[in-house]
Amino acid sequence: MLKFGTDSAKYTTGDGDNIVYPFGPPIFQTYVDPNFTKDLISEGRKLTLKDDDWNHKLAGNLKYGRSYHYKKEFKDKAEPYLKLKVEKFFNAIMDQHGGKSPMIRRLLTIDKTRMGDDCKTGELKLDAFWINFSQKHDYNPPHNHSGVLSFVIFCQVPREIFSVQADSNAQRAGNLHFEYGEKITQLMGNEWPVEPFEHLMFIFPAELKHFVSPYWVDAERISVSGNFIVI
Repeated sequence: MLKFGTDSAKYTTGDGDNIVYPFGPPIFQTYVDPNFTKDLISEGRKLTLKDDDWNHKLAGNLKYGRSYHYKKEFKDKAEPYLKLKVEKFFNAIMDQHGGKSPMIRRLLTIDKTRMGDDCKTGELKLDAFWINFSQKHDYNPPHNHSGVLSFVIFCQVPREIFSVQADSNAQRAGNLHFEYGEKITQLMGNEWPVEPFEHLMFIFPAELKHFVSPYWVDAERISVSGNFIVI
């Protein structure tokens, strides 16, 4: 009988057979409290182009919308809640790996050897934390983030942005796409498109390439993103 390790994601058929997915970076899908979403939008509406503009720091092509970095006071207030979500992510990985995960240990390791210290386990800290007010035709080209972990929270997602599609064989207006690796066979995929909805949150390795397609209707989509570093 074939035996599969607990560290491999798999789909089990009704006959007890398994399709195993042992490769690729993990992406954690969860949901945030609607009240937290409400706070994210409310605080984001207070930010100004003069003091809080973040467009110049991002890959996003927001010609008609804008990105703003949250002020430190709100970032500090939101950080504990966001860390709880990361903790759930880590706990799920630990469960998958049977209670042991060198993946997490390596993620949290700080290399101090150049300063004469040994490598030691660090602590996650919320670094950049920003809100995106996207409009018709705005998009994010393929890019990755700094830090070790990144996240996105979808706060306001008008459903009409998915109703009008380009005249194309890839009709994915308004979708978030994750990309990983090289497609070497038709039996694999290296892109995962997601049609987002409100209160949806993803946590993923900061180096994982992703992009967001434009949409074609007059509507505002609001999302919040951030990066965690290790200190």
